[in-house]
Amino acid sequence: MLQCNHNDKRSKEMYLNILKKDLKRKKTMNMILLVFIILATMFVASGLNNVFTVMNGTDYYLDKAEIGDFVVITMGNESTGYADGILDKADCVNGYKIETCIFGSQDSVSHLDGAEVETKNTAMFQSISDAKLKFFNTANKSVSAVNQGEVLITGKFIENNGFKVGDYIRIKLGDVEKELKIAGKVKDAFLGSDFMGNTRFLLNQADYDTFLADEMINAHYLGEVIYIETDDVKATTSAIADIPGIAFTGTRDTLKMCYVMEMIVAFIILILSVCLIIVSFVVLRFSIGFTIAEEYREIGVMKAIGIKNHKIRGLYIVKYLMMSVIGGIIGFFASIPFGNMLIMSVSENMVLGNDVGFLINIISAVGTVIIILLFAYGCTSKVKKLTPIDAIRSGQTGERFGKKSFLRIGKTSLKPSVYMALNDVLSAPKRFMTIIISFFLCTLFVLMLVNTVATMKSPNLITTFGTESNLYINDVDGVMKFMNTGDKESLSDGLNNLSDKISDDGMPCNVSVDIQYKYKVIAMGNEYAVSCAQSLNIPVGEYDYLEGSAPQNRNEIAVTPKISEMLGAEIGDTVTIDFGTEKIDCIVTAYFQTMNNLGELIRLHDGAPTDMSCVSSIRQYQVDFTDNPSESEIESRKEKIKELLDVEDVMNATEYCIDCVSVVPTMEAVQVLLLAITIVVVILVTVLVERSFISDEKSQTALLKAIGFQYGTIISWNTLRFGIVALAAAILAAAASIPMTELCITPIYGMMGATKIKFNIDPLQIFLIYPTIIFTVTIISAFLTSLYTRKIKSSDTANIE
Repeated sequence: MLQCNHNDKRSKEMYLNILKKDLKRKKTMNMILLVFIILATMFVASGLNNVFTVMNGTDYYLDKAEIGDFVVITMGNESTGYADGILDKADCVNGYKIETCIFGSQDSVSHLDGAEVETKNTAMFQSISDAKLKFFNTANKSVSAVNQGEVLITGKFIENNGFKVGDYIRIKLGDVEKELKIAGKVKDAFLGSDFMGNTRFLLNQADYDTFLADEMINAHYLGEVIYIETDDVKATTSAIADIPGIAFTGTRDTLKMCYVMEMIVAFIILILSVCLIIVSFVVLRFSIGFTIAEEYREIGVMKAIGIKNHKIRGLYIVKYLMMSVIGGIIGFFASIPFGNMLIMSVSENMVLGNDVGFLINIISAVGTVIIILLFAYGCTSKVKKLTPIDAIRSGQTGERFGKKSFLRIGKTSLKPSVYMALNDVLSAPKRFMTIIISFFLCTLFVLMLVNTVATMKSPNLITTFGTESNLYINDVDGVMKFMNTGDKESLSDGLNNLSDKISDDGMPCNVSVDIQYKYKVIAMGNEYAVSCAQSLNIPVGEYDYLEGSAPQNRNEIAVTPKISEMLGAEIGDTVTIDFGTEKIDCIVTAYFQTMNNLGELIRLHDGAPTDMSCVSSIRQYQVDFTDNPSESEIESRKEKIKELLDVEDVMNATEYCIDCVSVVPTMEAVQVLLLAITIVVVILVTVLVERSFISDEKSQTALLKAIGFQYGTIISWNTLRFGIVALAAAILAAAASIPMTELCITPIYGMMGATKIKFNIDPLQIFLIYPTIIFTVTIISAFLTSLYTRKIKSSDTANIE
């Protein structure tokens, strides 16, 4: 018994000594492997946490905000106070909450010195005490109060106008003017998305009452926001159709779609996380397999002295268990700030989170450790088949029964370094598969994002927002006046006066505008409050249609696919529209696509009897020059019109698309982040694999030196083969990026109402700039790592078996 215990003790000491020597002798390889274990754990833990957070993102946020199932905005004093009676009678309504608000424009707010500010759409002012929605500060804490003389602001108003917390703004509504201190930014689940773009100003009740006392405000600028809880959205849509002054209606699903731009970024982060997870496991599989394959000699010695297979495998399992546990712990703690960094760009306007905290990170870290051990266990399965002789030969029998590649050194004029690099890749493509897969995935994802951003920054999306014009003028204050006090004739006169004013300044043009109304539509026995569009000075035939023909008569309409599905009306079917003054049975003649109203829109014929009292929104004024100016002349005229009309927002078609999409700056930031992460991954993969190759080819490198090869040739050989593989991966990624962008991104635009998108592909970026960046990083990394071959001497050929 004593002898047995003594042997066990010696055996444990021997294993411990073997582990210590292995960790010291292969310090570089073990450190690189540890880094990838840390990265794998970090990517898996943060990635899966982000996946869970993103998939439940909008629902989590809307639940936190208690927004309900249906939201209605009414405008105009005559609309207030009527909703209660209608909703109380509706059996489909389980409950509702109503907020009173005051509508304004960007002219309602200014700097203290009178300088203008920018608000994308109408501004909304209300008392935070009367708020039925929950608002959150930038730390995602609920906000329910604001001091008198202060204001809380939603959206990106503060940063877009150069304000900071503590600054003062001037608010003027009607004849009332107040200077209020900015108390902070809040997140608004209803109006805070980039797609909605409205700015809500939350005031103290005393300040709000001061504005409310103004007769002009009471007469023209009041409205309500109604949050409805229901189990039957379709019935509710019909029930609220009689509420007067409806400017907006949206189901919970519609509100979720309002965050589609943020969710695009979130899903990109999600896919990035999955991509990094795949890359990490591919590299880990290679690393573990390679390091164990390198130790055939040690394995052979252990087998020769009688150590059993399971003990040898156990030795390596213990080693990787130690490394994976250390790497897993470090990776877990690193995953928390890394995941927050990735999700930060999305959570700027949202409260993203989950109810399980870091449990997903912990489970992911433990799962990564288990997977690494399974990799190690699988890689050590060859131990059972090895004999001491095979192991001493480093697992090679010396026999080969097929050609390695079609290249023949005697039939080529390539330089030795180029020939050896190319022959290596062609002879053992599986050996380079780790690099190809890693570089292909990273490069492909970067290029897909480049295509997406390039499309958002191009005029390709213009027909999904309206018709293409030379310039677009955003005049929210002028629009608000027509919406509240004007009629169609006065708006038409206003457009003519604007056209004359611009033309008289040497810029002959026509000015037009697209108007959206809210009307009751009856289809299949159900009533709906639907947005209907009609333009002034833009013939209905000038819009693009997916199928069918443009409306030719006042009783013909075009519908989007979403409206067709909602109403159950296809081309050739008839629906009834209640225009207030008369009801008309309208025939559906065409389908069209739009990202306005998230794809829920009916386009009316020019002769339809619309009335300005039913207007829900008026879009930007469109300027079409009649003298066919050049692009440079249009840009020059843009600046002239800014001065002439004293407005800031005058945009060309590309700028108008960027303004409508809203998320371009965030997407560009994500693009830079993704490129940076890709470069880091490329460097780490290149260093790891090249260092592994140098270790494996030590005796071959020594032989090359012994027969007269210069250091430069050997370094070029090591560098060029990585360059060849990186170039191949870049070409494959560039070729795949176009169809993959269409496949993956088109459905996202479809969620917003655009089913056919012409992507803007920039060949310079796709085929040159970004592949060159990744190729250059690979070459530099491989070159610097290959300098290690200087330590190999010709005398190391003695290690050849």
